[in-house]
Parts: sequence; C-alpha cells; structure tokens
Amino acid sequence: MSVTLVVGAETFEVEGEPHDRTLLLTPDALREATGWELRAEGLCLGDACVPRRPNDRLVVDGSVDLVAFAATLRRPVAVEAAARIAVLADSPEEHAQVIAEGTAPPFTLPDLDGKDVSLADSRGRKRLLLAWASW
Repeated sequence: MSVTLVVGAETFEVEGEPHDRTLLLTPDALREATGWELRAEGLCLGDACVPRRPNDRLVVDGSVDLVAFAATLRRPVAVEAAARIAVLADSPEEHAQVIAEGTAPPFTLPDLDGKDVSLADSRGRKRLLLAWASW
C-alpha cells in the first residue's frame, strides 16, 4: 500500500500503511523520502547516526513509525493516517542555524504596489524587513 509523504518541498509516494495515529513506512521508503536509514547503531544519515533509545517504539513489525522517527530527530510532523498522508518539517535547529549564520533563506514577496521583490534584489545593501500579522 502506498502513502504520501511531504518532506520539505518534495512529495513522495512510498510504501507504507496507516497504523493507529501514525504511518508505518518500510525502511526503504524512509530512506527514499528522507535519506535516513535504520541501522543497528540507530537512525543514520550518511556517517552521522542518532542512537535509538531503549523501548523507543521506532520499529513496529519491521516498519518505521513515522511519528517516532520525527520525535527521535526532533522534527515536527503532521499525520492524517486515515488519508495515508503526512508532512514532515525541518527541525527547529536547522532553522536556528540559518539565523545564527546571519543569512536569511531566499524569498520573494509583493511590495505595497503588488510588484514581486526578492531578497536577492538588494544583495550587497543593508535591508530592513518589517513583518506584521493581525493574529
């Protein structure tokens, strides 16, 4: 059975199944969608591994529990098991690193006249970004 997994800006149709309030992915499907592998030493991305905790419920009947995977890596996840879809976000630490480095991710927004303006349009000059929300 296939499930839909959104990771960042990419969408994957991978092998998996709904289970309770999560999705169970085959180890191959996890690797295909996220790059992470389930190994004896834990969850690994290349040479870097995150050890598994005792009784972590990461593996259920040979499949990877997506909610437990996200919790292990401290990544937010939204799952609608009945619809067989999930969205896996980047970890807060990944975004904090961008801020700490002093670089903003590229973006394009409309100005007051509705003209699209990109951050790259003012490269090399100082900029002030003002954000406001009514909520």
